[in-house]
Amino acid sequence: MATLMRKIFSALIVVSFMFIATGCDEVVIGTNLQKGDKYYAKGDYQKAYEFYMKAAQEYQSRLGKVYSNRESAKEDARKMIEAYCKSGLTAEKLARDSEARAMFEKAIKDSYAIKESYYVKEEVQVPAGYVDRWVPGYNKEVFVDGHYEEVFVDGGYQDVYVDGYYKEVYVDPYYRQDGTYVNGYYKKVWVDGHYEKKQMPGHYEKVWKDGYYKTVYVDGHYEKVYEPAHIEYKDIYKERDVTITVDSPYIAQAKTKLPASTTNAPRAAADENDPALKAAYEKMTLAYQNYTKAGSPDKGPELEAMKSAQAEYQKLLEAKKQ
Repeated sequence: MATLMRKIFSALIVVSFMFIATGCDEVVIGTNLQKGDKYYAKGDYQKAYEFYMKAAQEYQSRLGKVYSNRESAKEDARKMIEAYCKSGLTAEKLARDSEARAMFEKAIKDSYAIKESYYVKEEVQVPAGYVDRWVPGYNKEVFVDGHYEEVFVDGGYQDVYVDGYYKEVYVDPYYRQDGTYVNGYYKKVWVDGHYEKKQMPGHYEKVWKDGYYKTVYVDGHYEKVYEPAHIEYKDIYKERDVTITVDSPYIAQAKTKLPASTTNAPRAAADENDPALKAAYEKMTLAYQNYTKAGSPDKGPELEAMKSAQAEYQKLLEAKKQ
């Protein structure tokens, strides 16, 4: 009980320290992207920017590893693009335009070179020789030769003759018919010879057992087996350079933040005289804010609304260019 109370007290101290150290703010948990979204929604853009940059660097380093699945690489690239785009948007809030532009330029990239692992079957010449081969456990019938066995035999009860003998019996005191008192005494009485049942001691005897078959289990084991020279086909691990192409709504959003010379897409600020384009831009911005407040979910109405608004804005931009 005392140990439990000490653990509870220690936990309370840790919680109290965290509460004081964070200035009475709630403790923000989750991935770096999720933490950035939460700080952005609270208006703490400096912390949001820090976590978005950590997320971008995290996914950037992941793309340097070897992937066995291209979809995993694409997902990491999408997360990195999202982190760079959100870093740019947050840098704008902090009036750091040069940093914002650098982040948007990173976010518009949609193709990446990665390392991909794969296996190919190749011929391998195996020389003759003994090899250890695993034999799984199995049941087999074995013959047990006839033999003598030591078998315990219970003695049981037997009739044993007991010779006649004298035994002393005690005669209780009594009164004779004439009224005289006779003290108790011992007298010898003859017991005739007779038979009695007696428990005989058990003992071991050698008993012959005929030969018989029985089932025994043989444990799994390795056996030395000779194999002649032969060819085997083995899976050989290899790596190759591949390029993946990803799609992300954040690519389109980042393009709208860059000059036409960089992205071939004009910024909304240059279209103040186009009410439809301006309205589409504002709608896209509002959809993004709602998506961020919802915690940047991987699916749901907020994500669909943001994608729809971005597609609508891109469609108007393309029509204007034509």
